[in-house]
Amino acid sequence: MVIDYHAHLPWSREEDRYLVEDCLEDMDANGIDVRMISALDGYSVREQNAAVQRAVEAHPDRLLGSAVINPRMRDCREEMERVVASGAFRAIELDGMEHSYYPETQRVWLDPILEMARDAGMVVNCFTGWGPRSMPVQWALYARRFPGLPFVMLHMGTTDFGYGCVKMVPEYDNVWVETSCLYEFPIIRRALAAIDHEKILFGTHYPHKSTHCSLHAFDLLGLDDEFIERHRCLNAKELLGL
Repeated sequence: MVIDYHAHLPWSREEDRYLVEDCLEDMDANGIDVRMISALDGYSVREQNAAVQRAVEAHPDRLLGSAVINPRMRDCREEMERVVASGAFRAIELDGMEHSYYPETQRVWLDPILEMARDAGMVVNCFTGWGPRSMPVQWALYARRFPGLPFVMLHMGTTDFGYGCVKMVPEYDNVWVETSCLYEFPIIRRALAAIDHEKILFGTHYPHKSTHCSLHAFDLLGLDDEFIERHRCLNAKELLGL
């Protein structure tokens, strides 16, 4: 079984339509059994999350929902309440680069959102890796404040903050990493040496990155079958309680 922990629902701007079938076809073509999706593209966060909810409800055996929450929106708390009440989402996704905020400056809005996520048993996915609004250490503030809430550093800091992410994660019992968009072998090797292998999740960042390339990015490292099974399946199953 292969679980893609991090992907996005493709969207046609011309048709204002989410391409759920394209997502499923890509999964079938690449042997992905289950995929967690969020929708970053669209005209409003509410519409984007609603599209993910419809997709998850139509394909509950294939798709898991991650709701995008923008703390700069006037109705961010109301949207989080709606997301929790829907029962369609396993996680929320916070993206300081996409929504133009520095995570450490948004405590007044993020704290109640994170409290709701904790109380609902959800996971918090944090975008990391490109620019000053996406440093993993910015989310360490919240990992300390919410020790019982799981945080996943999407993209594991990639090229900008990969080494810092590898240093930070072992300091927190409630922080995991996800490896899409990470192709630098020195960072990967350091991560494998420093981070508990049960806390490393496989993702593709579909449709922005190739699913095939994400599946085979680590092939040259000669990793053993036990790690591959943990990376591609078991860790996500355990984190999400599947």
